[in-house]
Amino acid sequence: MNNKNILYHNIQRKKIIFDNFNYPTNQVEWEKLKAISSEWQVPISTFRNLTGSCGDILHLLIKARDNYIEKIYFSGQQSCLLTISSCNILSSYLENKDLTTGRKIITNFQSMLKGGKYFLDNYPNLQVFSDMPRFPHRRECVNLAVEGIVSILFSKIKIN
Repeated sequence: MNNKNILYHNIQRKKIIFDNFNYPTNQVEWEKLKAISSEWQVPISTFRNLTGSCGDILHLLIKARDNYIEKIYFSGQQSCLLTISSCNILSSYLENKDLTTGRKIITNFQSMLKGGKYFLDNYPNLQVFSDMPRFPHRRECVNLAVEGIVSILFSKIKIN
């Protein structure tokens, strides 16, 4: 069990976060997200972080079938570096996983964000956010993606 980020030096962590912000593989423009939603016949879910320091808006589209997460797209043009990078990293790890595995990844990620024990050895890029317990006002940015994905995938099952 990891309790602190020992995988990456600070410079490496920043590079991973910036790369996932600047070149997000799962982010698409709003118009394209609407087109994919129409094609898949799956609704887009919108999540807002309206705390005092954050006004991020994240639109999520998740294609899940038969207990399996096929694909996740998002549009976060009105979101910050941490929201976009965390959503991109988390969604990339969740794709092509069954819901049980997805639940384990998310539960461990949430525990890490709260400063608890976690096991994310197979998902090292999520660990770049291991210092979030020291920055509760920034943790809300990362939580926006987590809570949005949880809301869509596990709305009937509490996973926290």
